Amino acid sequence: MSSDPAATLRHRNNVMPAPGTGQAKDVKAAAEQFASKIPPHHTLTSLSITHVQFVQDDILSKLFAYVTLSPLAIVCGYVAVIITSRDLKPAVMFAGQLANELVNLILKRLVKQARPTEYLGDGYGMPSSHSQFMAYFATYIVILMYRRSIVSEPLIPHTVSAVVVLWSALVVYSRVHLYYHTWQQVVAGTICGFFFAIIYFHIVNRVLRAKGLFDWIVDHPLVRHFHIRDTDSIHDTAKFDWEMWQQYRRTAAQAKSH
Repeated sequence: MSSDPAATLRHRNNVMPAPGTGQAKDVKAAAEQFASKIPPHHTLTSLSITHVQFVQDDILSKLFAYVTLSPLAIVCGYVAVIITSRDLKPAVMFAGQLANELVNLILKRLVKQARPTEYLGDGYGMPSSHSQFMAYFATYIVILMYRRSIVSEPLIPHTVSAVVVLWSALVVYSRVHLYYHTWQQVVAGTICGFFFAIIYFHIVNRVLRAKGLFDWIVDHPLVRHFHIRDTDSIHDTAKFDWEMWQQYRRTAAQAKSH
């Protein structure tokens, strides 16, 4: 069987019995036209951000191949939360995540240390971008859980912090287990992400927020048009939203009764 998908499709069309109708000829012609547009196999490549290589017969290796894709899921989560909540707080955190990635890119270009395995991953390996990504994410979440005290239930900060720290550790280890990075590279990435999260949180809250930047943003006419809010000062956002919903229900019920 030919490795060229276009040739394979042409072969199938040629051997397919034709009913002898004009419609069948049109379908065959359309299929051949489509097959001619398929590029040869040797010209195709994979999208590296979703392409992970692992040991086929190793169940643990396959598991870590999924775990190491966590940053992609987290980015999707960022976008979903920002769009649905229209809140500056997750948007500010996501902005820091992107800035953290920029710092990682700059550090890699400065250090220029190769990966332990040449055919795994593109670019330099020091520091590990996955490790720096997850370290920032976990550190920022832990800071929010404790320093900002954003929930009322006392067990939630401990539970959430434990989950994100364990999740981050698994992703960091996956990069070594799958031979994409050395221990030195993932440790360096973890340290960079940890300190960047602390510095960024300090700048956002002790400098930018103190200067009234976020008040100016939410008061801007364009921002007000899209109903964007800033719930940083609210102790428990979930409880606040629930109370507002209950108030709306009572108001609606009173309006119906009259």
